[in-house]
Amino acid sequence: MAPQKKNQSLFASFLKSKDPVVGSQLTKDKAASVATPVALPAKPATAEPAKATPVKASPPAPGVVTSPVRVSASSGSSAASATPAYKPVSVPSPSAAPVKSGRAAAVPVETPSLARLRADDARAAWQARPSIPVRLLDNYINFMVMGESGLGKTTFINNLVSSYRTTRGQPHDGSTTSLSAFQADPDSLKTVLEPMEVSEAGRRLHVTVQDMPGWGDDINLVRYLRVVVDFILQARMKDYEMLAGSRGLNEAAMCGQLQHSITACVYFLSPHRVKKVDLIIMSALSQLVTVIPVIAKADTMTDKELSAFRSEVRAMLSCPSKYAPSKTLAPLDFNTFGFAPQVLTDLGITPDAMPLALITSNEHESLRDSALAAELGLDQPEVQQPVRNYRWGAAYALNREHSDLLTLKRLLLGDKVDSLYAMLDESYNRYLNFCQQYEANGKQLPLIVQNAAAMCTPYLEYDDYSNAKTALDSAQQAMSTLMAENKALMERINVLERSGNMSRY
Repeated sequence: MAPQKKNQSLFASFLKSKDPVVGSQLTKDKAASVATPVALPAKPATAEPAKATPVKASPPAPGVVTSPVRVSASSGSSAASATPAYKPVSVPSPSAAPVKSGRAAAVPVETPSLARLRADDARAAWQARPSIPVRLLDNYINFMVMGESGLGKTTFINNLVSSYRTTRGQPHDGSTTSLSAFQADPDSLKTVLEPMEVSEAGRRLHVTVQDMPGWGDDINLVRYLRVVVDFILQARMKDYEMLAGSRGLNEAAMCGQLQHSITACVYFLSPHRVKKVDLIIMSALSQLVTVIPVIAKADTMTDKELSAFRSEVRAMLSCPSKYAPSKTLAPLDFNTFGFAPQVLTDLGITPDAMPLALITSNEHESLRDSALAAELGLDQPEVQQPVRNYRWGAAYALNREHSDLLTLKRLLLGDKVDSLYAMLDESYNRYLNFCQQYEANGKQLPLIVQNAAAMCTPYLEYDDYSNAKTALDSAQQAMSTLMAENKALMERINVLERSGNMSRY
């Protein structure tokens, strides 16, 4: 901006604050030009003090408002300093005709008022904390769903993430995927949700749900358990390489920063009975990740049967070695994870209501409610809810009177995720333990996989055909050797009897 234009704008602001009339006239016409005050030169000093001569101003032109401006005088003239002189400054009114010139009329730039500037300074001087824009912190949450085949694990994932946008298609049907196919491409069973911004918490959540093949599809349970353990530790190794083995930060700083490690495992139990295989696999998994057991197909049990089964499950998980005893193997141990008691109380859940019992369904019923759809931010006026229809009625998966699916959804991905921080902290502690083992074993992951599965695989070796055949062959060979030794001993005894030397024995 040219100095003359800047002075005009500042002078206009000054007149506006001192003279409301003049100021209002200036603000109405943006193209009005303001004459700058000019100081008249003083007369040169002489031997005798010169008398101050007042400066006469010509009368203002019609439609011009005058404003007095003090004229400076020479410092050597006392009379001039004693008698100030004034010269009128012409200020064109809005009615005055604009002056034609070759250049366009300059528009004065408005400047903030002095009061506003002082208010901003005072606010900055006495503010309690700096004003920093929100920068969302990325948090990574990875769930895994396991259990026996045919319990509705894939259907559960569909119902769980139905209200969220996904960056990948619908979950693959895990019941038709073999263990070999899973090893070749684990991501084919992974559901990735669109990142969710939680501005009030300053976080951006990245959630994935990994479906797993059921253990009933592969009769080689030892191989199945080793594949699952290898998958969990492979994900942890990726985080180790990405972080360059860093583990100098505390839990608060690293909460949710493991992009690949499994945060928790939702394990499906069949209704009415907990199998020994479930206890063995859950015990092995609980040493590596947080395990959340749930009861599948809860609509097959009455309220009385469900209450009794829940008590049985809690008793078996508190002491698994009692229900899977062994005289030669190390006792099984299950690390129990409990949700925050206050959260369960807010949801109206008592300790006797754990583990949660679920109903899932691939069939949906449309609920036409435009107000509800608008509140949920849905594009269509219809809301889909999973339902199981029977001849005698219907069971709704998201109805808390029928199923605990909605409760589990609120605990994992909803408005009651307080325990999620505990899961993330526990995941980071397990990552630290993995780093130590990984480096102690020379960064050889197969050794860690073997050690992690060694505690529980002996319980499953009875179902391993290859190991059983090897043991049988060894037993047959030992029996053959023993029979050969017995035969040689009998021949030796016969020889001694014929020679008459048996009297010495």
